[in-house]
Amino acid sequence: MRGIGRQLWLALLLSCGIGSAQAQVVISQVYGGGGNSGATFTNDYVELFNRGGDPVSLAGKSLQYASATGTGNFGASATQIVVLPGDTVEPGQYYLVALAGGSTGAPLPAADASGTINMAAASGKAALVDSTTSLGCNGGSTPCTPAQEALILDLVGFGGANYFEGGGTAPALNSSTAAFRAEAGCTDSDDNAADFGAATPAPRNSAAIPNVCGGGGEAYLSIADTSAAEGDSGTTPFFFTISLNQPAGADGVSVDYATADGTAVAGEDYLAASGSVALAEGQTSVTITIDVIGDTATEPDETFLVVLENASGALIAREEATGTILNDDVETLAIHQIQGSGQLSPYDGQAVATEGIVTGRKNNGFFLQSADGEDDGNPATSEGVFVFTGGAPPDAAAVGNRVLVQGTVDEYIPAADPHQLPLTEIVSPSVVLLSSGHALPAPVALTVETPTADGGLEQLEHLEGMRVTAPSFTVVAPTGGFTNEPSATGTSNGRFAVVVTGTARPFREPGIQIPDPDPTGSTATDIPRWDFNPELIAVNSTTIGAPAADVAAGCEIVDGSLTGPLDYTFRRFTIYPEGELAVECGEAGQPRPAELPTPDHATFATYNLERFFDTENDPATGDPVLTPEALERRLNKASIGIRQFLHTPDVLGVTEVENLAVLQALAGRINADAVDAGQPDPGYVAWLEEGNDVGGIDVGFLARTGEVAAGVPRVEVLAVEQVGADAMLDNPDGSATLLNDRPPLVMDAVVHFADGRSFPVTAIVVHQRSLSGIDSEDPGSSGWTTGGQRVRAKRQAQAEYLAGVIDGMQDADPARNIAVLGDFNAFQFNDGYVDALGVVTGVPSPDDETAVDGDGTDLVDPDLRNTTLDAPAEERYSFVFDYQAQSLDHVLINDAIVSSPDVDGYAISHARINADFPVVARNDPDTPTRLSDHDPTMLLVRIGALSFADLAVMAEAVASSVMVGGALEYAVTVTNDGPDQALFPGVGFSLDAQLADLAVSAPAGWSCDAPTSGSDSTSVACTADALDAGAEAVFGLSATAPGSAVGASVVLAAAATSQTSDPDEGDNDASASIEVTEQPPEVPELQNGVAVTGLEGAAGEAHLYRIELPEGARNLRVLSYGGSGDVTLYLRHGEQPTGDEYDARSARPGNNEVVHVGAPAAGTWYVRLVGERAHARVSLRASFTP
Repeated sequence: MRGIGRQLWLALLLSCGIGSAQAQVVISQVYGGGGNSGATFTNDYVELFNRGGDPVSLAGKSLQYASATGTGNFGASATQIVVLPGDTVEPGQYYLVALAGGSTGAPLPAADASGTINMAAASGKAALVDSTTSLGCNGGSTPCTPAQEALILDLVGFGGANYFEGGGTAPALNSSTAAFRAEAGCTDSDDNAADFGAATPAPRNSAAIPNVCGGGGEAYLSIADTSAAEGDSGTTPFFFTISLNQPAGADGVSVDYATADGTAVAGEDYLAASGSVALAEGQTSVTITIDVIGDTATEPDETFLVVLENASGALIAREEATGTILNDDVETLAIHQIQGSGQLSPYDGQAVATEGIVTGRKNNGFFLQSADGEDDGNPATSEGVFVFTGGAPPDAAAVGNRVLVQGTVDEYIPAADPHQLPLTEIVSPSVVLLSSGHALPAPVALTVETPTADGGLEQLEHLEGMRVTAPSFTVVAPTGGFTNEPSATGTSNGRFAVVVTGTARPFREPGIQIPDPDPTGSTATDIPRWDFNPELIAVNSTTIGAPAADVAAGCEIVDGSLTGPLDYTFRRFTIYPEGELAVECGEAGQPRPAELPTPDHATFATYNLERFFDTENDPATGDPVLTPEALERRLNKASIGIRQFLHTPDVLGVTEVENLAVLQALAGRINADAVDAGQPDPGYVAWLEEGNDVGGIDVGFLARTGEVAAGVPRVEVLAVEQVGADAMLDNPDGSATLLNDRPPLVMDAVVHFADGRSFPVTAIVVHQRSLSGIDSEDPGSSGWTTGGQRVRAKRQAQAEYLAGVIDGMQDADPARNIAVLGDFNAFQFNDGYVDALGVVTGVPSPDDETAVDGDGTDLVDPDLRNTTLDAPAEERYSFVFDYQAQSLDHVLINDAIVSSPDVDGYAISHARINADFPVVARNDPDTPTRLSDHDPTMLLVRIGALSFADLAVMAEAVASSVMVGGALEYAVTVTNDGPDQALFPGVGFSLDAQLADLAVSAPAGWSCDAPTSGSDSTSVACTADALDAGAEAVFGLSATAPGSAVGASVVLAAAATSQTSDPDEGDNDASASIEVTEQPPEVPELQNGVAVTGLEGAAGEAHLYRIELPEGARNLRVLSYGGSGDVTLYLRHGEQPTGDEYDARSARPGNNEVVHVGAPAAGTWYVRLVGERAHARVSLRASFTP
């Protein structure tokens, strides 16, 4: 292609007119993913654009870069600045600056300038500067002065950058997206968020067609290349599109064209053609057709040219197009032949041709799979393959098309990760469309048997590149994304991880992951390995065009909706969904609180608040500066999480907090929110000491000091001290550097209870060096062989320092209660590099099982207990990294706590509010979710209670009176109204009469002494080991009513007690009495049907009789009659009737009374005749039917 000549720019200027307005050169495109895995291009780049009306010289100007939030300044080193040549950028012209790169991706177009800036793929800051020296600021940790900002011609902050134009950054990027200024570079509202979007990288250099902003520029013609299969016979039309960069003007545009031979020859391979085309006013494109001659000869691809000339009404920007005749007369191999049955293709490095159905398109290639029925029936060979095009796939590779692909087989292993398993690809391909509209091959169903936890990393090799599915997948790692720290918002990257439903969630395991080798510099011989959880499958929901899926761990993707090609990238088999996913979450999508403490618990929690910064710029650190709205969102989410999901712990160790002021703001917010919610004021007070972290994050405490009794704080803080701030790490070259970036903070405190109990404790909050770089093989500094060796040595030294602090405390006071909590950046097991927690707890791994030489010494005695090990296996995580659930946050306790007589037990619990939730949950201010990437962890220590058991006694007599010789019967109930168990309860019984035959019936578990009697009393006692809260014990006492008690009552007194304190002893005793009466005189008997006559008496005088009824008797009838006066007749079975108690009664005026019982009970029936007035000569008769 011929470049646009200088004369075109001159014509452009003449057409636009040269004005006096200053030209504006801006950054129009930024790409930092060059050369990375999955990169579109091999190099990073920045594209400049002149959006003004005048030419602008780049002399004296530079392109400068600074990291998103680091402390380095713009242009501080040769790898952060490009001094631009003195080229002139014309109005509407682009200018391409190529930067550092790697081996992955397509080459950039010819660059106009180049440099060695190595930008981050996701986030960073690029500035066009009117100076050739460093700005000397970075807009974050080193703010730019007005004079420095005046030198910035344009600034683009992207991703999580802390310095940008306007209200927000340009989008976060990746290896396959670039930031584009809107309207092809013309938009500039001085707001990066508004001006930029993300799209597939498309760099433009000075030879690109110009784009004069506002219109009015010269029209430019271009002709585009095309390619197609030649066919086997006849001719095949090749279509060439001639286009204008803007609509044709009033006079239209015309241009001549003619074909020319390349490797193809006119008359043999194509039909020569020439002519002229016209574009009418407003038209922007026209298509011409050149016929290609089909044949069946096997030959290389051939080319011919179509050349434009003699344009009228426009200049020619691209005058020549290439038509590529794709040879379709080749011998093809089936895809399964290319893949082979092993990990490596038998055709690696060889040129091949194959055909199949396109099943999915990425930004740098497409997936090709054999049509149904074309497979070889061998389950060990894949029927799919990835075709790597480097950029956007050709139009021929549309989904559902059957295509012929010719290219070279390559077993791709990224240069940045030489230990990754290979991916079979076809590279440098040519693609020929054979037919369209095909159904996609049926997907292979994954099951709990494929893949499995013990199946090896390569177990899905036989499905590589093929469509796969399953009825249901379970999410085990939530959707990730990018965080904009100044605005405290998150954006989704659409990436998460799943297992086939029914497969257990995978966790990080001990050791170095396979297949990584032992680190350089280690002499260890027995470093453990872990399998990288091959049952886990990554999902990138947006790669081939489906919408982003933002899902939480535990959600299920159902209905077979997760269907798509299976790729292998970043050491993971990865599915690319073909459409929107059907997701069911239920409770999995909801935050879950930690265990609710009881009134007997003292609670100690740790919470990594993830870079908790304020709205003030600290010039000493690389801190992001939050907007007031962003800080408000973070304070609210933190308050909700700590109050509602951590239950306002007594002591909260926090990590990654900028300073005391922002921690005090958080304490005040929690206290105020609690009061507003009608809860007690926790009275949180903040403690934080500045440390050595270059990024400005520190550790601190929140202590709950609200009163539990008058003048008694819940937590009485005795002392807070930072330790290890001056400790040094000795380097091999004799130099030394600070050891503890975030020195431990020690708090001595007493947790008080309202009932007078107290629990003294020493809490130590820590945040140890991260795992980042622990496996780095890059050259080291300060005498270290590699960067990874220094990281490992520092982590080991930090652990040894902390172990020494703890051991010294225990030596000085063995009874001192110590809890060490925080983000240890270490697992509860040996990771193969450093066994940091083993060192701190006093149970280090042997020297030959870690990459640190000379470790393995026990530095702590007695050992500490890592309470993470007390959690259920499925709950042992606080963080999710690289799709693996893992524990980085721990609470360690010493033997003084575990064995304390004041401690009844402990439990460890997590508030599930962060690690399982997608990054976009950060945007909801009214939930605690995703404030951080760590779940908070809480230790609950149950302090032995001042136990209380409220006993109560109830006593009752079975009958209020008995006749002498009858049974005295009492019931006594002892209850325990709690709240605790009554230990060794006892109940005593005393009766105020001598009762030789007193018997006691006691419930199970109780034993009673033999009764003792005196001349006028009898007593007995019963005891048990315990009476549970809410339980009761019922006792029965019986004895014969003695003659000595006739005319009096026998009183039972009962009293209960136990060894557990009783808060209300007023109901611990009770009494009941029974009156003892004489035996009544003999009652005369009525005979069946025989009357008693001549009854007389005064008013109120009664006559008592009885009649005995045998079994089966019926129709009992009693009547009185005759004589004078007025009587009432009463009848009762088994007992003498009274005026209030009877079974039947007749109370007519006079003496004629009758009562009748049709089905009387057998036994004694008593008849009482009572004179209401004086009566005489009354007869009484009772009868029944036997």
